Amino acid sequence: MSDRTSDEVIALAQQEVAARQAQRAAADVARDRSWRAAFIGLGAVLLLALLLWPSMPLNWKMYAVVHGVCAQIHNVELGGVQLPLCARNTGIYSSFLLTTLVLLVIGRARAVRLPPLPITITLLLFVGVMAVDGFNSLFRDLFLPHLYTPRNDLRTLTGIGMGITMAVFMLLVINMSLRDDPDEQQPIIAGWHELAGVLGLNALVLVAMYGNLGFMYWPIAIIAWSGIVGILFAVNVLVIALMLGYERRIAHLTQLARPAMIALVTTSVMLGGMAWMRFWLEANGLMVN
Repeated sequence: MSDRTSDEVIALAQQEVAARQAQRAAADVARDRSWRAAFIGLGAVLLLALLLWPSMPLNWKMYAVVHGVCAQIHNVELGGVQLPLCARNTGIYSSFLLTTLVLLVIGRARAVRLPPLPITITLLLFVGVMAVDGFNSLFRDLFLPHLYTPRNDLRTLTGIGMGITMAVFMLLVINMSLRDDPDEQQPIIAGWHELAGVLGLNALVLVAMYGNLGFMYWPIAIIAWSGIVGILFAVNVLVIALMLGYERRIAHLTQLARPAMIALVTTSVMLGGMAWMRFWLEANGLMVN
C-alpha cells in the first residue's frame, strides 16, 4: 500500500477537526437546551408562586418582593390603591422597561454606537436633574434647607429621564460585552425624533398616574415592578456571563441560557434576602417603614 500524500493527510486532519467541532457544537446545543428547560421551569414556578400564594393580594406580594430594593416612601395611589414602587422608582423602572422595548422594536438589539453628542449630553443631563431633585427631596425629609417643596409628580418625571438613560447605556454595555456581531455603525438612538418618541411614550405613564386613571393601575404596577426586577436580573446575567467566559460570543439570546438560569437563582435570593432583612428590621423597630 502506498503512503498517503501530504494533501490526503491534511484532508483527513481537517475532517477529524471538523468532526470534533461538530461533536462539541452538538454537545453545546444539548447543554443549552437543558439550561433553557431549567430556566423556563424555575421561572414558571416563581411566577405561579407570586400569582397563587394564598392569603395576600397580588399588589402586596409585588410590594413585598421589592421591599429590599425600593424605599417605598412617597408612594402614589392610583384608583385608591397604592402602587408597589415609590413615585420616583415607578418613573425610573417603568421608563427603563418601556425604553428597552422600544429600542429592541426599532432594531437596536445589536447597536453599540453612542447617540449623537447632543443627545448623549441630554441623557446625562437627565441623570443630573434627577440627582438634584433626589437630594432636594432628601434634604426636605431630613428637615434641612432645600431649594423647593418636593412633589411626587416631579419625582416620577425626573425618574423617567433617569430610566431612559439607564436603558440606553445598559443595552450598549450588554451589546459591547456579549455580542459576537455588534453593529458598530448603528447608534442606539439615531436622532431627536426617536428620543422624543420614547419621552412621549413614557409621558403616558405620568399622565395616567397623576390624572388618577384607575384602570391603568395594573399596567403601570406590572411594568414598573417588572422593570426593577428586570434590571437586577439583567445586571446579574451580564456579570455571570462575563465570569463564565461568554464575552463577545453571543449571537442568539438562547446561548445565554446557562448564565440566565444562574442569574435567575441569584436574583431571587437577592430579592428574597433583602426583603426579609428589611421586614425583620422593621418588625424589631430597627428601621422605620
